[in-house]
Amino acid sequence: MSYRIMQLTDLHLSPHHNTEDEATYALISQMVNHYHPDLLMLTGDQIWSEGIIDSDVTYKRLITHLNTLNIPVAVTYGNHDTEGQFTRSDLRQLESQINLLAEKQHSYIVDDKEAYCIEVIQDDQLTHVIYVIDSGDYDKLNISHYDYIHPEHVQWVRTTREAYVKAGFTGTNNLLFTHIPLPEYKLANKEQGLKGIYNETVSSADINSGMFVQLLHNNDVTFVSCGHDHDNDFQFNLNGINLCFGRVSGFHCYGDVHRGARLFDLDTTGRVTTKVIEYDKRYE
Repeated sequence: MSYRIMQLTDLHLSPHHNTEDEATYALISQMVNHYHPDLLMLTGDQIWSEGIIDSDVTYKRLITHLNTLNIPVAVTYGNHDTEGQFTRSDLRQLESQINLLAEKQHSYIVDDKEAYCIEVIQDDQLTHVIYVIDSGDYDKLNISHYDYIHPEHVQWVRTTREAYVKAGFTGTNNLLFTHIPLPEYKLANKEQGLKGIYNETVSSADINSGMFVQLLHNNDVTFVSCGHDHDNDFQFNLNGINLCFGRVSGFHCYGDVHRGARLFDLDTTGRVTTKVIEYDKRYE
């Protein structure tokens, strides 16, 4: 047995609940019912919100659907979730309506962006820590277009790792989920074992806040997975850390890649494996 995480990303649900949204909801249900994950990890851009007065209605509709699935859910946000009148703290308030919201450990909010951990318990033992970090939306310094992981969250990763080690957990195959790719994703090439689809330029921030270097120092995260780029789903290994994209899951957005999800299987020995899965409309 193993603990299975299903990463869904870039659902881009619209306020109009159109046929593309219906396809997205069908995808979510099919994937969950067929692959039986232990955790549904949503990595941002759940909704379109720019210019939408009542974008909370779209988010509540998603929560209602998630509650039919009877599976724990974890959430972080992207650049399109809070472009309207609702803030990230507003969306976090709505998270309370998720029946099986994954329990957050070590939550730390900076500039309305939350970082937290999910602890994976197997056979009554802590086997993995899942770091979830909100990478933000757009650069407030006006240097880069897209936002970057806040320096205080980089420090949080360090102190949180130290806390786990002090408590006796020294596992080294942990995971980190965020929305916007780290700048190091731009270093992807075949020499690093690149596999998967690489069909668009990586849209990371131009500012490097040092998260990847901190992960190297911590030496406990072996997989980082993001969303944001709809025509990328590749992964490659950089200095011992696997940098992955999830597979775009929503239909109401750009991208030629077949919609789907990414699975992570975490076994009791600490080993982690991952693969991309695709939606098959024949089994709706």
